[in-house]
Amino acid sequence: MACCLHAEWCSLAEEETRRNQLMRDMAQLRLQTEVQQLEGSIQPSEGSLSPYLVPDADTLINHLGLIKQLASSARFIIVIPKAVIDTLDSSKKTQQGARDTIKYLEREFHRGNRYLRAQKENEVVKSVKRKKTKNEDKRIWSFYGILDCCRYFSRQSSEYDSSGMVTILTSYMIDETLPEVLKSVIQNTRSEGINVENVTVFHAKWKTQG
Repeated sequence: MACCLHAEWCSLAEEETRRNQLMRDMAQLRLQTEVQQLEGSIQPSEGSLSPYLVPDADTLINHLGLIKQLASSARFIIVIPKAVIDTLDSSKKTQQGARDTIKYLEREFHRGNRYLRAQKENEVVKSVKRKKTKNEDKRIWSFYGILDCCRYFSRQSSEYDSSGMVTILTSYMIDETLPEVLKSVIQNTRSEGINVENVTVFHAKWKTQG
């Protein structure tokens, strides 16, 4: 009886492994198809704009109009991380911009906009486990969640140089006075091949190249 149970368990484990691998393969194929359906190649050439854009909450709240333009251009896939949705949800009681953004996102998600979508549960790659400290800047903690999302998309195109595949859009100027911790996080982000740009600067580049 024990041998039969062990054999059955092994069979189930093997089936689960095959199923998980199939899901990973399908996810990678879906992501590659998404990018290939955009204008240009899956591999960004030097000077080109990233196919994946990931805005932070402040960008959505303060520059929703620019995000709408980018989303309607059919040039990019804009991914909204869970960390950003959480920030919007916690800000909706005090910020009209957060409420407007939530309504816009809900409408676009519902109609299935192929160029604007939410991060899926499996679309995350964490670097290290870390606990949130009591007095930690909310922007920094949210940025870690955004980066975990970006890593996933950056690492899907194993056949290509993934550098430049993803750009995080921020509402602040990168060269302005920022907390040292946030500066360090941004520097490390760029070292992983993930861009970080001010949304107005990125929008201006797009309009110039358009």
